[in-house]
Amino acid sequence: MSSELCDPQVIRAAMAGAPFSKRLGQNFLTDAGVPKRMAGLFGKKHAVLEIGPGFGALTAALAETCGAVVAVEKDKRLLPLLRQNLSPFPNVTLIGGDALRLGLTALMPAGLIPAVCANLPYSLTTPLLVKLLESGSEGIGRALPDTPLPPLHDPVVVMVQREVARRLTAIAGTPEYGAITVFAALRARCSVLFDVPPESFMPRPAVTSTVIRFDRHAPDAARDSLVPAALRLSKAAFAQRRKTLANALSAGLALPRAAVTGRLRGAGFDPGARGETVPPEGYLEMAKAFTDIKMGA
Repeated sequence: MSSELCDPQVIRAAMAGAPFSKRLGQNFLTDAGVPKRMAGLFGKKHAVLEIGPGFGALTAALAETCGAVVAVEKDKRLLPLLRQNLSPFPNVTLIGGDALRLGLTALMPAGLIPAVCANLPYSLTTPLLVKLLESGSEGIGRALPDTPLPPLHDPVVVMVQREVARRLTAIAGTPEYGAITVFAALRARCSVLFDVPPESFMPRPAVTSTVIRFDRHAPDAARDSLVPAALRLSKAAFAQRRKTLANALSAGLALPRAAVTGRLRGAGFDPGARGETVPPEGYLEMAKAFTDIKMGA
C-alpha cells in the first residue's frame, strides 16, 4: 500500500485541481524505498507521531510496521484524501491541526513507546524540533497544566534539509556550528542516517534532504538543571558570533563585561575566545558559573 502512495501518476491524479502548497512545504515522496527505510526503524511496540503526512506514503509504511500511528496534518484540503488513502489501516489516527499548537505528548495512546517519524516542512523545521525534543521535559506538550507528563518521544526520526542536518550535527569550530547545534546535542544524541535526493519527491525541491535520528539523553537531575542556562548562554554567544565570549555574553545577559570576564575565567574559559569554539558540554560547564543569574531556555 505504501508503494502505491509513492506512484507519481496516482499522486498527480489525486491532486488534480488542488495545487501543492509551497507555504506548507508540500513535497510528496515518490521513492517507495524511503518511507520503508524510515518505518523500518520502528516496531509493534511503538506508537509513532507523524507531522505533515501529506499524501500518506510514510504514514502507510509506519502503519504496516508500528503498533499505532498518530498523524497530524495542517492542510484541511488533504484530510479527505488521507482518510481515503489510510482507510485500510485501523491503527492510524488522523488529526487535523497545527502541530506547533497541539499538546503532542497528550495525543499518544497508552501502552506503547511514543516516538516520532516525519518529513518535516522545511520552513518549520527548527520550531518543530525544539518542541519535539523538549516535549515532556519542561512542560511543552502538556494537555493541561495539572496533568501528569506522558513519556518522552524517543526516538525522533525526521527528514530535514541537508544543510540543516549539517548544522544539527556540526563540530565546534566549524562554520555550521551554532546555537541549534548546542540545543540538539544537549537534548539528545543526533546521528545522520541517509540522504534523499530531490528526484525522490513531487514536486521536486531545490535541495537534498537528510534523514536524522535523535535519541534523548537519559534523565540526569544535576545535568538537566543546567541545560536551560547552557542554552541561554549559547544563544547569547551566537547572537553576536564574531564577538568574544565576554562581549557577547555581556550584551546578551545584560551584565557588566568585567563581571562576565571574572565568571568565565573562574570557570576556566578564555573571555577572549568566541562562542563557536566551545563544545556543547562546555556550555554546561559554563552554566555553573552563572547559576545565580535568572536564565530562560
